[in-house]
Amino acid sequence: MTMKKYYGHTLLYLHETIELGSGSAEEFTGAFTEIYQPMMESLGARLYSLWESTPYNGHWPQVTVIWEIDAFADYARIGRAQARGGSHADAATAWQKFLSGIGASGEGRIMYAGKYNRTLAQLREAKFSAGLVIQEIMQTKPGRQDDYIRELERLYVPWSESTGKRWLGSFITTFRFNEVIHYWALDGDWDCFENHYPSWKDQPPAEIVTWMSVAPALRDGWEDSILSALPPSPLK
Repeated sequence: MTMKKYYGHTLLYLHETIELGSGSAEEFTGAFTEIYQPMMESLGARLYSLWESTPYNGHWPQVTVIWEIDAFADYARIGRAQARGGSHADAATAWQKFLSGIGASGEGRIMYAGKYNRTLAQLREAKFSAGLVIQEIMQTKPGRQDDYIRELERLYVPWSESTGKRWLGSFITTFRFNEVIHYWALDGDWDCFENHYPSWKDQPPAEIVTWMSVAPALRDGWEDSILSALPPSPLK
């Protein structure tokens, strides 16, 4: 089995998928900006994205939150602060009470970035827009996450970006051995579907034919969702 590679520049990302239960996106955003975001930012986490799922392609009502942190030391500090008796326990309890009150449930992941991902600061400096994105949660063959990202960057990213889907980044789930999550930002948001879909009309181009011959040996399946930025998201 191939071992995961931890690159020297790599930051960590905390990924939350939250089912909103009976809550609305507006209600969630209000509590998020009042309670959760200030708590996380005071502990050194940077809001990387806040997206809601859209109808027709994804689970809804659901939001995806990604926080950028520098190292596992930051994760440890956040965990200590939010635990019972911690410095931010009251705020953490208030946030959990809000989520419980709307019947929310969720799933969390700790991820690290692919080798060529750009940091939040670099994306903002480049004025990268991610108002509407495709999220791909990919199941790779065991231990092949790095291999999958490498081939994706080599074969798929250049073609994808030529058809209006800009690569935001690829992330490897730290405590899972067969998961990669990719994000593609759509040029013009919804206009991308009108302007670029279907991505090829008759025969797929040569690089896609090559990708289709390589990818199946590295993956077992995936699930796509189309996500739209909520107001606090920094890459709108």
